Amino acid sequence: MKKQTIFQRLFYGYLMILLVVAALGIYASFSLDHLSKITRSINAIDGKIIRTVNRLRDSTLSQRGFEKKYIISKDEDFYLQLIKMEEYIEKDLVFVKNLIENKEMVALLSEIEALQKQYLSSVTEEIMMIKAGEENFTEEDQNHKKNLSNQITFKLGEIITLTKEAIDRKIEASEKIGAQAAKVVGTITISAIIMAMFIAFFNARTINRPIRLLSKGIQEMAEGTFEEHLRIPSPPEIKEVANAFNNMSDRLKEIDEMKADFVSHVSHELRTPLAIIREAVSLLQIDDISTGSGERQHKLLNIVGEECERLINSVNKILELSRMEAGMWDYCKEKVSLAPLIQQSTLKLMPILQKKGIQLELDYSHNLPAVVIDSEKIAQVMNSLLENALKFTPDGGLIMVKSSLGEKRETENDVITVSVADSGCGIPEENQKEIFDKYKMLQGKGTGLGLYIARHIVNAHGGNIWVESIPGKGSTFSFTIPVS
Repeated sequence: MKKQTIFQRLFYGYLMILLVVAALGIYASFSLDHLSKITRSINAIDGKIIRTVNRLRDSTLSQRGFEKKYIISKDEDFYLQLIKMEEYIEKDLVFVKNLIENKEMVALLSEIEALQKQYLSSVTEEIMMIKAGEENFTEEDQNHKKNLSNQITFKLGEIITLTKEAIDRKIEASEKIGAQAAKVVGTITISAIIMAMFIAFFNARTINRPIRLLSKGIQEMAEGTFEEHLRIPSPPEIKEVANAFNNMSDRLKEIDEMKADFVSHVSHELRTPLAIIREAVSLLQIDDISTGSGERQHKLLNIVGEECERLINSVNKILELSRMEAGMWDYCKEKVSLAPLIQQSTLKLMPILQKKGIQLELDYSHNLPAVVIDSEKIAQVMNSLLENALKFTPDGGLIMVKSSLGEKRETENDVITVSVADSGCGIPEENQKEIFDKYKMLQGKGTGLGLYIARHIVNAHGGNIWVESIPGKGSTFSFTIPVS
């Protein structure tokens, strides 16, 4: 299963927290909206019902008073006030009816309307009798009207009582909603805090622990320990750093081993010619020149000269490597032909080839196009390849030097390909890719710098260098130079 990156872990962690906070906000908004609706219902409906019913009760009592005053005084103003009060009562009854939804209260209001109609009918009949001069209404009639008015007042009071009970229920419901909301909000808040702490701890541990292991590995590497790879269970980003660290550790280990090998081989390379020179000089000092041993002295001097040359070549390669890696190696390029350069390099080896009975075959054309090169550096490449071929070709073997035009190798430009083939022991396939690396020696011979420097020179000219080898059948080293 693919591990999540640090970015993904942080993103999903914060997304979870945001979702919890969003859920908390939605729930809180829903609860507040519910409470707001209850409050608006109490203020906009129940409160108006109570105020209107109280006004109806006052209007009913006022109507009863105007009736009594008219009966006593026969004043038309009281009659007019009675009629106007009836209009107010009808208007308020319609208003309350539109507000009420409770069935019990609706039934009470219907009863009040019926009682009000009976009361108005009785009052109207009584007023008509008064205006006709027939005041023969009895006390029973007066009690009936009073009873109707009292019933209306009583039922209006019941509506007020029911409305107050509804208000109490709504207040109780709002208190429950508030308590529930507080409980839920508190629970979600605590859960969000715990979740945030867990996510923060997990992410911090995910990052901190691998970094500590990586820091420990760096300290061990600084102390010269390159043995174990870091195996850190971590996000991909830190795992990439750990892999890069392991690769660096392998490379440093390799360089450390190469350094040790280099010191060992260079010490051997320097020590051997120095020891030979010392012994030769010692023999020259002991040998009496007057004894006529001039031929022996001549041989010893030749040995001293050869070993000095060998020593100088080794030192020169080391110096060239230092200058090359420091970027202080200059190239003096000019347009020349490769044919004379190849011929000159091969001629230098003719005495050694003849001495070892090695056959040399040349296959090159004098009509090759000119190239822009540093002749001295390319001659150094040729010399290095020829010296390697000579070193590994047995007595009586064969060395072939060939140059041709147009053999392209990973390039779009025309190139001249130069190859040096030997009939030596060959190179194992697993070693063919690394022989051009620094301090990698063929069969433990040389300083391991010749091919490395040759590759650097060829690459600087825009070419490539490679080897093709079959163990037991020899090797072919080739390089290319782009045509001008």
